[in-house]
Amino acid sequence: VYTGDRRGAGTDAKVSINLVGEVGCSGERVLENNLNNFERNKEDVFVIRSSYLGELKKIRIGHDNSGFASGWFLDKVIVHGEKENKDYFFLSGKWFAKDEGDGVIVREIAAATEDGQTYE
Repeated sequence: VYTGDRRGAGTDAKVSINLVGEVGCSGERVLENNLNNFERNKEDVFVIRSSYLGELKKIRIGHDNSGFASGWFLDKVIVHGEKENKDYFFLSGKWFAKDEGDGVIVREIAAATEDGQTYE
């Protein structure tokens, strides 16, 4: 999970994700570990264990808007599928914030065929 390089891009809100594939979904999972996650211009790595989902089609990712200055600028998410040894790219380049951009804090992002730049 890559947080973008924008002033105020990081968040302390609770971030969750749902991986959606051809044959199932992971269910909503909170992304947490013992590190200070989702800070400006940082990459955070998480392990999600689930039943086989098939080719990933989209993710649903967002946060609960908790904490001070909870807005978050998500650059992209890269998911590595262990079974097929394949990377899936979910490009965002958008604010997840009630007071920035379009005010949305949860988004569905379709899989892209390759990595790419999401913002200037």
